[in-house]
Amino acid sequence: MSDPVRFNWNLFPSTKLEANEMLTPLGCMYTPLGAEALVTSGEVIKCSLCSNIINPFIKVDRENRMWWCPFCSKMSFFPETFELHEKGASDGAVPAEIRPSSHNTVDYVLPIDISAKDQQFVVAYVIDTYQHTDTIEQREFDTLKNAIADNMALLPKDTLVLLVTFNDTVEVHIQEKKNVVAFLPELLFLDNYDFSKLFTDQKLIQQVFSKLDIDRTLAPSSDMSSLLKSGIIAPNLKSLQDYVKTLRPKLTHSFKPARATGLAVFLTTLLLSNSFTGLIGKVNLFCSGPATSNPGRIVEESATMRSHHDVANFNAPHFISAAKFYQTMSFVSCGYLLNDAYTAVYTSSGKVVNYAVSDSSPKFSFDIYTGSLDQVGVYEMKSLASGSSGSIVLTDGFQSTRFKENLNVNTSSILEEKHNCKFTVTTSTGIKVMKAICAGTELQSSYQSEKLSALHHAKISDMVTRFDLSMKKRNFTNQWYLGNLNDLDTVAVYFEMETVNSSSMLDEISGAKEVYIQFQTKFYDLESANTILRVTTVKRPTTLSVLAANKVRLSNNTYKLVNTRSSIVKEKALLESFDYKAWMVLFTRLLINKIDTTIGYESFEEVVNDVDSALIRLTRFFGGLQIDTRSSSNPYDNLKLIYSINESFKELPALSYSLRRNPQLIRIFNSSPDETAYYHHMFNKCETDTSCVMIHPNFYKLESTGLLEKLSLDVTSLDTQAGDDSFFVLDSIFNVIIYYRYSDSKHKIALHNSNNDELIYGKVKDPKLTSVLETVKTQLIDGRNIIPNIVLTQSGHSQARFLLARLYPVLDKPEEEASQQTSWWSFFAKLNSNHALMTDDVSVNKYYDELLDKVQNYKIGTNY
Repeated sequence: MSDPVRFNWNLFPSTKLEANEMLTPLGCMYTPLGAEALVTSGEVIKCSLCSNIINPFIKVDRENRMWWCPFCSKMSFFPETFELHEKGASDGAVPAEIRPSSHNTVDYVLPIDISAKDQQFVVAYVIDTYQHTDTIEQREFDTLKNAIADNMALLPKDTLVLLVTFNDTVEVHIQEKKNVVAFLPELLFLDNYDFSKLFTDQKLIQQVFSKLDIDRTLAPSSDMSSLLKSGIIAPNLKSLQDYVKTLRPKLTHSFKPARATGLAVFLTTLLLSNSFTGLIGKVNLFCSGPATSNPGRIVEESATMRSHHDVANFNAPHFISAAKFYQTMSFVSCGYLLNDAYTAVYTSSGKVVNYAVSDSSPKFSFDIYTGSLDQVGVYEMKSLASGSSGSIVLTDGFQSTRFKENLNVNTSSILEEKHNCKFTVTTSTGIKVMKAICAGTELQSSYQSEKLSALHHAKISDMVTRFDLSMKKRNFTNQWYLGNLNDLDTVAVYFEMETVNSSSMLDEISGAKEVYIQFQTKFYDLESANTILRVTTVKRPTTLSVLAANKVRLSNNTYKLVNTRSSIVKEKALLESFDYKAWMVLFTRLLINKIDTTIGYESFEEVVNDVDSALIRLTRFFGGLQIDTRSSSNPYDNLKLIYSINESFKELPALSYSLRRNPQLIRIFNSSPDETAYYHHMFNKCETDTSCVMIHPNFYKLESTGLLEKLSLDVTSLDTQAGDDSFFVLDSIFNVIIYYRYSDSKHKIALHNSNNDELIYGKVKDPKLTSVLETVKTQLIDGRNIIPNIVLTQSGHSQARFLLARLYPVLDKPEEEASQQTSWWSFFAKLNSNHALMTDDVSVNKYYDELLDKVQNYKIGTNY
């Protein structure tokens, strides 16, 4: 099992210069469920001063039955029920709470509160019933409703179901009575209604409950919910699955009919947040087109869908209002009260961390499924999924095999996932929590009690870095709601070290030689019906510890911390502590976070420029780049040969080059906003190694042995000898592209220009493809949480461009074209395609040469 905690630097800085040379904030990738944990049902023992939980780094005073807390240096008593081991006892005799292990992780199975109602799991299906008349023969809506009915059969036992359908009207299905209650926007809202006031319009909200015959004064309740009594939420019975199959589509000739998606989401959120105390659940939202009706309108019925350029140039009139609407719904799904969520989103001073979330408040995640060739508004609705660690699945239609696979996998994994996850990070003296970038939502910090309030500012950083937008609200906290988690979901946590201005100011006595960080993840395990608190505690040294270990004694019997030997040893230790994969992923999450909050507010080019600027500075400060090491004629190999000091830096240029031209993460203006929302959402959930493949795809050739041979991501890798028919595979996690290069046109595969699902999923057999597809499935796809979009293409095929665009171009631009480039940063401009390869970026040769030049000639103060 890989390390669940990966820091970009495993030796922490002690001076401001060291911190600045690291270029990005100190951070780690933490996978809450990725560690092997010791299990105990014992009491959770906390420090009497700082409330951190007992861990393997404590010091035990057996004589007085006390323990020293490494986070605050306070001595606390062990409870009488805690059985201390004898000194020198074997590891097996040491209590799990303080036993050192590979990941220093302990799972506390918390006692069941017999006075509390059992947590109830509810799944809501919110279904778009529109079907375009052009797709009647394909019976797309029939495919959708049958897939949903089949999916219901996969739900865990005792799951309750809420069914909502929508088109121009929203219908809440009273399942017990086989009846519906319809809500027409034009009847519910007066003309010129201010939809920003919807969340505080108690009269309208009460009107909704009255129409559904719900007594709101009883909900949410620890007793039987009035929603269950009324049949709005019902047991998942076979009769309900049969009922879903009877749903009828609403036919339309328009590709943008009046669609009340926002109202459907609002009503669903309103019902679930007013149902059971302790409810946990999931909302499956199915959209076949964009919301054209308020609230939550994405686009007018007669208008075209917005692009990134429209958003950036303020030509998307509904973007801000729609994004705020769905953000409010996202906060409510995380347990915030409706009024609190409204204030946090719609007022300039409101912040979600100003409000508390009850442990018993209803909480649910959103999974968004789209079946449309056009965008449906996922860009605006992204917060629904990203705020609660839900899923986003984009498909061209609900007949897609990938749609049904994703739907069923997400449902089948409900028992395996952990729900209602609350994530807390605490630190020792000398280090502060800055922020987290993940699929989650900020909660109030853990320092809210009168006893701990003084620690809020001491332990939580308010520093604003160049990766933060000054206009954006900052929610300073050390606690987040993560919704539901699987084994690979990963949180990026960033820290601020308390550093001194210069090395001459370092003090061995008062300075921190090591720091401690504790990750606490509290979640509900649906399968065992237990609430579990997972605690991971880590210790990391600082550069002061290295200097102290190598200090020299002077003639006057004093010691000198900073000397020639200690400085050399410190620099070597810093280099060896560097994790280039963790650094690149943490850096990319910072960029993505800034891009997602910058579009429409600041210069996009400034964000992209950070990629090359960071590489130049990092290689200058740490890489030891030497220009004479280039010996290979392959420019891709050159990228891996330019360093002589430390192996950890060799892969950075290749990763940076891939990142700066990545069409899914950084160079997003050739993608639709909905696609960008999907790519960024999934990237912010993935663990380190998977994220690196998203940045820098893997490229393979299928050998005759049936194994995939890894190749360099270079156009020259496609070169084959005459008469050699070959299969190549490009894996970017999101997409797996299978490319057939034939030597004779007689060997071509009969492919459709765009949709080859029948070949890919075996509905139509081709002897050339059977073993290839099986190899790709078993060696690449099986076991992943993300089901990729598989693209099948070949030489001369229209979709071959998707592969060619990701390969490194090696030819330089024509001289007259290159002369038009006035600065290194003009590489980010949209260039004409290289004649040898379809790309809009600078060649790898040019990039490498410029990198060498910039690093060699770098001077402090240079403005890159």
